[in-house]
Amino acid sequence: MKPLREIPTGLGLDDVLLVPQRTSVTSRSHTDVSTELVPGLRLSVPILSANTPWCTGARMAAAMALAGGLGVIHRMQTAEDQAAEVTAVKKEHPKEESAAPGATVDERGRLRAAAAVGVTDDYLDRAALLVEAGADALVVDVAHGHADYVLKAVEQLKSRWPGVPLVGGNVATPAGTRDLIDAGADAVKVGIGPGGICTTRLVAGSGMPQFTAVLECAEEAAGRGVPVIADGGIKEPGDVAKVLAAGARTAMLGSALAGAEESAALLVEHDGRPAKVSTGFVTFGMQLTLKRARGEAVTKEELAQYTPEGVEATWPFSGPAAGTVNRFVGGLRSGMSYSGAHTLAEFRERACFVRVTPAGLAENHPHALGRAQQVPLDYAAEAV
Repeated sequence: MKPLREIPTGLGLDDVLLVPQRTSVTSRSHTDVSTELVPGLRLSVPILSANTPWCTGARMAAAMALAGGLGVIHRMQTAEDQAAEVTAVKKEHPKEESAAPGATVDERGRLRAAAAVGVTDDYLDRAALLVEAGADALVVDVAHGHADYVLKAVEQLKSRWPGVPLVGGNVATPAGTRDLIDAGADAVKVGIGPGGICTTRLVAGSGMPQFTAVLECAEEAAGRGVPVIADGGIKEPGDVAKVLAAGARTAMLGSALAGAEESAALLVEHDGRPAKVSTGFVTFGMQLTLKRARGEAVTKEELAQYTPEGVEATWPFSGPAAGTVNRFVGGLRSGMSYSGAHTLAEFRERACFVRVTPAGLAENHPHALGRAQQVPLDYAAEAV
């Protein structure tokens, strides 16, 4: 029997708030939210779209690059199809510099796109096709990145393509962060269990509350000069402010972008309104999804042996992805101004946090809505 010992506390994003401080920022528009995904790959806005089959295909990746962020094209498809999506994005050039002054483009003026790879089976062949297609970064797509076979794959990927930025993940501890960096990762993706449709913490009883994970992993990575990506748990713009203040250099959005016009989720009509739905990855899992993508039949026996760590979901249609990105970036700029930070580097340096009680969490939300019947006004109809 293990001796009793103190168990550390893990904090989620709802457990903390940024403390307002004296500021010289006169307008949130005066803040600079540019950042580096990895050294040498700069983004005008610190937002990535997730490498999930209900979020990022070619259309989303292009939309994210035009908005100043970056999309990570999912791998739940054949390697040839994924490479074709990378090629489609790389063929696009912003029409005019004035039309997309902050667009994420490469040295030839083409939109940038990252692509996800696995760590088993044909992952090296897939990576070769993606690099040939022009992928600007490879992102290891594994639920638990602190595993021997993952670290070995990261070493092989970095050895084979040393000039291509490589993101390792996902991890939730300083030790996992350190080992991925030692294996060759140029950036580390942090988050186990906080995703919008993830049930890993319920099914496996494993994970780490996201604020603590980002805070501790970012501290470890900063000592090595390696950026951290906060992946999962982001529901509101203020959550982006929190993870970037905690040390992440970029934030990855999945469910927040899944309802967008350009998302890879399936467009349907639900209760008379347009909606987007996930396309079976959670039901089938990674291996069976790839099998189905190759046109192979999935048997009931195979499906019965799979234990899902997520749920299928439906998202309200939310219009162009740029609108969602602008909303989240606007919240980030406000958070920076409340902390007196002009840049993200200042934000990380100046940020102070306070823990929030359940009463404080309830106080965070609008409380007038339940006290009177709400009368909706159509301001859009009045706009010119």
